[in-house]
Amino acid sequence: MSQPAASARRVLPVVFVTLMLDMVGLGILFPIIPILFTDASSPSFMLAGYSPGMQFFLAGLAIALFGLLQFLAAPLLGELSDSYGRKRLLAIGVNVLALSQLLFGLAVVSASLPLLFFSRAVGGLAGANFSIAQAAIADVSAPEDRAKNFGLIGAAFGLGFIIGPVLGGWILHLTGNAAAPFWLAAALGALNFASVMLLMPETRAVGGAPPRLHPLRGLQNIAAAFAERSTRRYYAASLLFQSGFSFFTSFIGILLVASFGFAEVSIGSFFGIVGISELVTQTVILRWLTRRYSERQILKVSLAMLALAVLCYPFFPKLALIAYCAVPLVGVPSGLTRANLGALISRSAPAGRQGVALGINGSLIALAQGVSPFLAGLGSSALGVATPFVIGSVLVFSAWGVLFLKPRPAAH
Repeated sequence: MSQPAASARRVLPVVFVTLMLDMVGLGILFPIIPILFTDASSPSFMLAGYSPGMQFFLAGLAIALFGLLQFLAAPLLGELSDSYGRKRLLAIGVNVLALSQLLFGLAVVSASLPLLFFSRAVGGLAGANFSIAQAAIADVSAPEDRAKNFGLIGAAFGLGFIIGPVLGGWILHLTGNAAAPFWLAAALGALNFASVMLLMPETRAVGGAPPRLHPLRGLQNIAAAFAERSTRRYYAASLLFQSGFSFFTSFIGILLVASFGFAEVSIGSFFGIVGISELVTQTVILRWLTRRYSERQILKVSLAMLALAVLCYPFFPKLALIAYCAVPLVGVPSGLTRANLGALISRSAPAGRQGVALGINGSLIALAQGVSPFLAGLGSSALGVATPFVIGSVLVFSAWGVLFLKPRPAAH
């Protein structure tokens, strides 16, 4: 057995479990935020005395803080792990992420908004450890196995996204305690830390000069993205798509409470169905379609479908069955769009820069997931809870326009 293959057999299972448990811990939050911030009938409601508009704004801020800090921290943690080792930095990351979950639970118990926002910021810094996990996979992957091994990241995130929201909703329902899901998330983080420390070998030799860190490295990556002519259009489409979809994901739970009367279990189940839709899309539907159609042909349909579905959600009849049945109209096209945009970016990048191109796209995704919830909160506070969905639809359709309403770029 080759050395990379032997190392991969030891590293990949640990990285997969680490990322999955990270996502379970983060997914637990999805059914809880709407209850804490907007459901005045819940005993867990934290914003008594605040106007509905301010509730929407604060909910958007709580969601956005994680993504914004993750955007800033991800490239820095990747560089630090080059000098100080993947294992050490990954272990620190999962440990601090567990601490952030503990702080969130304490914030709920004490009804402390400042502590809650602080916990989200700390979690964002630590949640950037996915960049270290990605680097560890690259360390142990032979060139011919790299794409397959990187696919584990998407699988881990998808599985965690299915389990986390469902688990969070049920724990809150069974215990009546909105802090209880975060005690579990913190315990999972401790388990995660132990698995990294005990089971994961170091994948990179430690040493060398300390990195010259730049606090705005993520913004530098964005500038680099739009300086590359061969991929500029695809980066723009990716940013617009991710921003639009983040408007949807950040406020769909709040819409389900405000307009459909959902409780925590229903919200968790909704997000679980979204995750299942994306997982089926990635593992079954995508393979069938890519054998018959090009990436651009798939994107022409998937982006249009997604834009329409995001727009329609706040205007559906207020029946829970309709909300559930419409999930594949979002989950399937979003999964198709994400996969095919990533493939286009990788394929159109200059030779030898595919990894850099996908890393830059990761920065764009993190930026979208940080900025969009904040803007969604602002829009909802001023114009109502349907606003994020209208804006999200416009952004997704703008991604369609960037790809298909201009002359096709020359092939490279």
